Amino acid sequence: MAFGIYLHYPFCTNLCSYCDFYKERFSVELERDYFATLLQETELFLSEQLPQRRQVQSIYVGGGTPSLANIEFLEHWLTLIKRHLNLAPDLEFSFECNPESVSGEKLSQLQNLSMNRPVFGVQSFNRKQLALLARNHNPHHTYQAVYLANVLGFTNFGCDLIFGLPGQNSDDLARDMDQLLDLEPPHISFYQLTIEPGTPLADKVNKGKLRLPEDELMLALYRGGAERLAEAGYYRYEVSSFAKPGFECRHNQNYWEGGDYLGFGPAAHSFIGGKRLYNVSNLDEWSESIKRGQLALRVDTSGEDQRMTEAIMLGLRTSKGISRAVFSERFGRTLEERLNTEQYNLLVESGHVIPDRGHVRLSDDGLLVADEITRRLLR
Repeated sequence: MAFGIYLHYPFCTNLCSYCDFYKERFSVELERDYFATLLQETELFLSEQLPQRRQVQSIYVGGGTPSLANIEFLEHWLTLIKRHLNLAPDLEFSFECNPESVSGEKLSQLQNLSMNRPVFGVQSFNRKQLALLARNHNPHHTYQAVYLANVLGFTNFGCDLIFGLPGQNSDDLARDMDQLLDLEPPHISFYQLTIEPGTPLADKVNKGKLRLPEDELMLALYRGGAERLAEAGYYRYEVSSFAKPGFECRHNQNYWEGGDYLGFGPAAHSFIGGKRLYNVSNLDEWSESIKRGQLALRVDTSGEDQRMTEAIMLGLRTSKGISRAVFSERFGRTLEERLNTEQYNLLVESGHVIPDRGHVRLSDDGLLVADEITRRLLR
């Protein structure tokens, strides 16, 4: 079974209007204390939760804005990881980068630390939309970041693109898509803007200052974008994830397939030995607990039914779908026991759900409305 590591770097110099991930304003002092505490957490976590030495297939550093990170501090943490764990020869090491904080020197330093998959938060090439999202970069920063990745010989990198932005129409998305495809990233995350409660963007939408595209247009934007990506040679292996063959994100696939992973840093989640754990989403509380010699962990007590629901929901979002055999082995119950038989038969008849060689997957039309189908299928 694959095993991955996630590191949450919680600092940003700029707070985007749509983001609800846990983050704090960057300061040199806070970052120094964070990394010192992170080393303590890593020692505690690996000795308490993972006493046996395992091989790491993937590392993913997210945030926040990881490309702000002090390289020397990051190297100390990686050295500690290598002391306790084995890194696979074909390790996939992803690192999120905001385009404006990317430099040739920073990418080269990360490359020297075995990072081999930068992920650029492009989101849009439209300056007005970038301003709406409160992003600090402009299209020039994106072009430069990808250029530097190519110059340094990165054969694998990803770009994120958002659709469904307030005021966005199909022509806007087509222009964004054309500019992104000109950069030829091996991997593209193409995801719909979600309005998260408590964010500045949510406040504007709730007050009627901004209006999202209607559902029909939102569906058309996704369908048109997915078709454009397919024409350009990208394979949709998950609802929001498109890749050239062989460039799928293995770290995310491990999440979707129920593999083990450890999460470090405030707000990070872990799944190990069938147990789901998560760190408190508060830098001070996380730090104070660890300095007392105690992990800042909470145990997810939602139970087996919730695990099965998650497995079905995540599995149906992927092109492979859900393996009946793997589901039964993992939960000791058949997939059919967890599905609404009447809805399942109706969706098979309509062509949205496809029983396929021991798997249950969604058709292309089914993937367009994956969340609705999942809701109908679950008992």
